[in-house]
Amino acid sequence: MAFVSKRLNAVGRLGPDLVELRERVGLSLEEAAQRTKVAPSIIKALETETWSDLPDQVYAERLLRSYVSFFGTNESYYLHKFREAREAASVTRDTSVLLPRPMKLGPFELAVTPRLLAAAGFILFTFGLGGYVYAQARAMSVAPPLTIESPTDGSHVQDPGIVVRGHTLPGSSVTVNGAPAVVGDDGAFEEHMNVPRGATVIRIVSRRRHGSESTAAIRIVYDRAMPSSDTIEKSLDASNEASVNP
Repeated sequence: MAFVSKRLNAVGRLGPDLVELRERVGLSLEEAAQRTKVAPSIIKALETETWSDLPDQVYAERLLRSYVSFFGTNESYYLHKFREAREAASVTRDTSVLLPRPMKLGPFELAVTPRLLAAAGFILFTFGLGGYVYAQARAMSVAPPLTIESPTDGSHVQDPGIVVRGHTLPGSSVTVNGAPAVVGDDGAFEEHMNVPRGATVIRIVSRRRHGSESTAAIRIVYDRAMPSSDTIEKSLDASNEASVNP
């Protein structure tokens, strides 16, 4: 390592001082770079005071300290000249290499694929659940179908004992004039009942367990045939004989 005595140049600038320091030991710029392990571009930027070609100030000061220490001279002097020169040139420390610059982020830049998938899944689940609840509520609000197979509306019967048959929604309850009917697993139902002579209105109601109901009404007429005159005479004769011959 060479040791030189430094004579302050009249200009007082860092660049000429470094050039003088290198030339006093007879080294070219490339030779100085090879021996000091400092890149030629850095040495040239320091000697020409091209501050824009230098890295961050802290890193540049480390390189300058390493460079001048090779010549065995006062490091503080050159660091002081370096800082003065940069301040005079209004060169501020480049903090972009130390801290990230604040950036404006768009509304979707923070969203990543897993979060988007989770949000989409949650939305789909919510809509699916809402659709299911709506469908169930709508199904409960719709009246069950009700079909009466027999007897037909307006029919005349000769026997007071009739059977009301029909079909409705499986799981529904059915009443015939207030009496519960037997409902099969397929929705078929029937109810046996007696009707009085004359016209009778039969009201059938099918009701969901937790919903609305359907109602049907049919009208039947029970016509019991009147006995003929011969039959009446025979009945009277038989009655008279019984009274004569007890």
